Amino acid sequence: MSQLVSRLNPSLRTEWKLFDQRASSALEFLSLCEKMISVGEFLLAHDVARAGLKLHKNDRKLCQKAAHALCKAGSPMMASQLLEELVASGDRGVETHSLLASAYKDLWEQATDAESKNKYAELAIARYQEGFSTNSFENLKTSQRQDLETQYYPCINISFMHFFSGNYDQGKEYAEKAWRICEKLKGEGQTDYWIQATEAEALLLLGSVDDAVYSYVEAVSMPNVEPAWIASTRKQALQIASAYEDEDIRKKIQSAFPVLGIVAFSGHVIDQPGSSIPRFPPEAEEIAKEEIKSALEKMGASCGYSSAACGTDILFLEAMLERGAETHIFLPFAKEEFIETSVRRAGGNWVSRFESVLDQATSVHYVTKDGYNGEDTLFSFCNDVLLGFAAMRGRGLDEDPRLLVFWDGQPGGEGGTGELVKKWQKNFNEPEIIDAKKVLESAPEMDERIVHGGETDPTFLLRQQAGRIMPRTIKTMLFADVEGFSKLDETKTPQFVEKFLGGISESLSKLSNTPSFVNTWGDSFFAVFDNLDDGLELALELRDYFSGGDWTDLGLTDGMEVRISMHAGPAYEKFDPILGKLNFFGSHVNQAARIEPIVLPGSVFVSETVAALISFGYDGFDFEYVGHLELAKNFGSYPIYILQRAGYSYDDN
Repeated sequence: MSQLVSRLNPSLRTEWKLFDQRASSALEFLSLCEKMISVGEFLLAHDVARAGLKLHKNDRKLCQKAAHALCKAGSPMMASQLLEELVASGDRGVETHSLLASAYKDLWEQATDAESKNKYAELAIARYQEGFSTNSFENLKTSQRQDLETQYYPCINISFMHFFSGNYDQGKEYAEKAWRICEKLKGEGQTDYWIQATEAEALLLLGSVDDAVYSYVEAVSMPNVEPAWIASTRKQALQIASAYEDEDIRKKIQSAFPVLGIVAFSGHVIDQPGSSIPRFPPEAEEIAKEEIKSALEKMGASCGYSSAACGTDILFLEAMLERGAETHIFLPFAKEEFIETSVRRAGGNWVSRFESVLDQATSVHYVTKDGYNGEDTLFSFCNDVLLGFAAMRGRGLDEDPRLLVFWDGQPGGEGGTGELVKKWQKNFNEPEIIDAKKVLESAPEMDERIVHGGETDPTFLLRQQAGRIMPRTIKTMLFADVEGFSKLDETKTPQFVEKFLGGISESLSKLSNTPSFVNTWGDSFFAVFDNLDDGLELALELRDYFSGGDWTDLGLTDGMEVRISMHAGPAYEKFDPILGKLNFFGSHVNQAARIEPIVLPGSVFVSETVAALISFGYDGFDFEYVGHLELAKNFGSYPIYILQRAGYSYDDN
């Protein structure tokens, strides 16, 4: 079983909901933040630290933890900015410099060009050097233990950065120093995880591969080891191992680490009475449950992502809960209609089991909180969002998620398991498949008086009402508004309009597909897209057009920036008699609009739904976490991300 299982605490989210922020000390915020980091809840940890900083301004530890959580969540640029502010305020501590260096190291890893890589490497080494006191090393015999405990981390990372910057002699020199510090601490009775892991890394950098493997195994086998620690250690170990020409070295190092077990699931619903062809009858439930449990054990599953339809979804969630694992449930629309659509249909006790897994879930997400309306596209969209969230979790723990399916191999319909498998294979690895046909063959003989039938995708709707319900389609919505338009001299307005609309028109012409809808008013712009990638591309094109443009001819010597927001979801499409064309409406259009006023000028803010979709199949784009922010006009509080192109350039600073 995965190392992650014993450390999981799904009640952490509940603890945060019940947390008395106003009455809590900085130490209490810090304690909850550290718990969340330890189990890989990095985004929530950042929100806790940020909330603490609102009440306990300039608390150094909370600021460090907020930045640390951002870095772990894959937001090194945001983390580096936060830490640079801390250094500028006078903080010269080892931990702050080491965290800042770590952020620059992440930027170095993801830099898009050689010049940026060199600059980020220099910044990382310089900050690690700030954190590493050579006096502490040269005077090992007289140094206090506490001094040594702060030295091995920056020391080993200086070695790592020199090693990957081509400075092999310096890399080995610092690896030797780090190894000696760890040996001295162990000789004094220290058995800390990080000391053991650092010793292993030093040995690997020095070429002692077998000794390194032994030390890594010792480290991850220690009691009370947190999954986030293992993820961080494994990531760096595999980077080093990959630099060796011998491919067996990477395999050896990889074998030292347990999997963390992020698993997405999809499978067939239980057969519905009234159809003639059995696919997953109730008689096969127990066999299916055992097959799922066996697969989860094999995969080391500890963090599960699934919907909650009657049948294998609920069996998966129940099996995960029995393992003490996290469960993240995704529903395509309102709970009450989902029960009627996808749970009650099977009869028996499925509704009570559904309520039970929801009550015990780590989190429950709704693609839309509105109704079904007979739109099976919501099931497909829910699958995409679910897989994206699993990918986002893997990003934080540096592990590719796995897909487990209970499937008969048939293509099925929209939103079904077959469709999901095809998408997964395109973007990730091969899924683990439980053969539904073999399970059916092994099931006890069915009562001939009962006729079961299976549907690939659940369908429920009072068909007589279907004609009275306006259909929705999945769309991507983009809103943009120019910052500083009010500063423009009135006489320059015609020039601005020409330049503003001209820039948008040029950006639109570069897209592969024409937007479904565009509209402008004053200095604002609204567009709707069938495809997410078109919206993402236009958002960054507009950002760069305004940020990089020359606006001095309009009297704007400080330039002009644009605020852009994006969200994706089901939207109503109806003819607009004022515009004389189809327009788009609904809560998800409103959500995109409510994000725009809170956007930092010169940035693109996107919803968590968009961030999840980017994580699953949009390699040219990336994002960093901004925080859980209040949207405009009391729309509510939502996780918000900043959009960027994949990779980093030093010029982006």
